[in-house]
Amino acid sequence: MSREEPGGDADDPHDAALARLLKEPWGWRNDKQDALHVPLPDWKNWRRIRYFGVPSFVGFRYGDDHHAVIAVWVRETDEGTTPDQCLEKFEKWGEPTAHSFSVKVSEPVVTRSAWNPVPGPAPEGPLEVVVKSVDAEVSTLFAKTKYAAAYAGYVMWPKTCTIFGIAVPIRDSAEVAGQVRDRYVSDGFWRLERHSEPVPTF
Repeated sequence: MSREEPGGDADDPHDAALARLLKEPWGWRNDKQDALHVPLPDWKNWRRIRYFGVPSFVGFRYGDDHHAVIAVWVRETDEGTTPDQCLEKFEKWGEPTAHSFSVKVSEPVVTRSAWNPVPGPAPEGPLEVVVKSVDAEVSTLFAKTKYAAAYAGYVMWPKTCTIFGIAVPIRDSAEVAGQVRDRYVSDGFWRLERHSEPVPTF
């Protein structure tokens, strides 16, 4: 097992890597500005990356074979925008990119939970994170890839929307990929932490 291949030398490294994401404890990795601490199971084996053509605030991949990928976006918005509206704005912003990759997305399942932007009790009290879970298919010239995915909307700083998304390639591991996604929905997205009071550069 290594950061390059967290599935080790298993017969099915993807399935083995996803099994680690289900059982390993949560840790956190930060962005370069140390504005956000992103929750990651088996956190030492994620690598911070950039996505070409899809600019994000920070991104991570699990293994060189991309057993799971994460991206966080911070975008300017109007005062008073809600987490639901943040998700709607993000979906509209992402439509051209999704169209270019012929992305097909299932009807989302919406989940809501309490969330504190800072570790411990937040001065402003608990806020809300809104999550949409989907199954997605991405088509390229050479292949179609199916994912278990979810993305969450937060009001992290005034006049901003923060979107935190995870995508898990299904390959031959549909059940466990869905379980990794669902672990984030039930126990991951609310763990995102803000570590900068001023709005970071994005």
